[in-house]
Amino acid sequence: MSEQAQGWSTDEVVALLQKVELFQGLPDADLRGIASIVSGTTLAEGEVLFEEGDPGDSFYIVYSGAVEILKTRPDGSEEKLAVRRGGEAFGEMALLNDAPRSATARAQADTQLVSVARDDFQTLLGGDSIALRMMRVLSKALRALGVRFATTGKAPPLAVPPAAAPADPNQISREIQRALMPSGAPRVDGYDLAAGTTMEETGLGGSMWDWIHLADRRSALVTLDVRTPGLPPAHQVGVARAVLRTVARQASTVPELLAAANEALADTGLEGTGQFVEAGVLVAGPAGLEWGSAGRVPAGLIRRDGTFEEFGAHGPPLGMMGGFRFNAQKFSVGAGDTVFVLSHASPGLFMGAADLMAQLHGKPAGEVVRTLHRAIRKAQGDARAETSVLYARKH
Repeated sequence: MSEQAQGWSTDEVVALLQKVELFQGLPDADLRGIASIVSGTTLAEGEVLFEEGDPGDSFYIVYSGAVEILKTRPDGSEEKLAVRRGGEAFGEMALLNDAPRSATARAQADTQLVSVARDDFQTLLGGDSIALRMMRVLSKALRALGVRFATTGKAPPLAVPPAAAPADPNQISREIQRALMPSGAPRVDGYDLAAGTTMEETGLGGSMWDWIHLADRRSALVTLDVRTPGLPPAHQVGVARAVLRTVARQASTVPELLAAANEALADTGLEGTGQFVEAGVLVAGPAGLEWGSAGRVPAGLIRRDGTFEEFGAHGPPLGMMGGFRFNAQKFSVGAGDTVFVLSHASPGLFMGAADLMAQLHGKPAGEVVRTLHRAIRKAQGDARAETSVLYARKH
């Protein structure tokens, strides 16, 4: 392998970049910016560019020749995953993080490559930006998924087994969903908190819960939900999760959090997908509870005396309408007062959940959520859909 001075004109590199799926749709000015940081690499036939497990620091585009991508099976044999030819790219994950290479790249013929170094690319993006950070989160989740399949000896989820029906296209979405969810709710003085998401074997992977710290260190429970077709729903949910975790560092209120996340998702969303994220945010603190939502997220408060108050919506789903100014509700709570949130539900299912919650007064928080999950799944019957639940009770 040898490095070579760039022998191509900017126009030639731009034309090559336009063929790469990662860069399709970018304005000419952006493509020229990328063209300004590329370098060249040559390989002889049979020469290895990098091996599985090597540090990854560059992304490659084949200018001429061909490169085969190989994976080592558990028994030590090689499996050919793909062949990249002129105008095709590989090694994209190296642009986002420094994790080891997940496969080996070897030249099938004498080959010329255009390469983009990660450090140069990230500088071009503007350093540690929100978009860059959320892409890193997704790349790590996808890489973790690949490692999981590799170590268990399973075929990639989108492969078609011989003489079998195509694999479930939502399997990878469910795997990402499960990898992103936290293991437990935070501890907040004065409250019992719990949360969970029903896991369906035929689910879309489009619903999850999470928790974050706001800038004032208050803890926020969050539901995220995508139910529209298009990209794997867990992709959209994962992006929203990463954005919320990032903007929370500068947000001290629920409206600030939702507005900042909405702007980021509106700016980075893919036009035409129609996949927007419905989000509910519940913050528990010494002064009481704060609630806000993006989209229709059913939520309500059950007082100790049995009175019930249903919360309203506070704005459109995240990413749908840039520049929207969200609002929120603040309310005081006394001992025994309970708030619960469902990521989505019909009016009948939500009111049934409220009736059940009133009967579970005094039960441990985790038991309440598990009981509600069982009731939801039973009510949904064969048309089960993943549903996330948030629960907060004042001591």
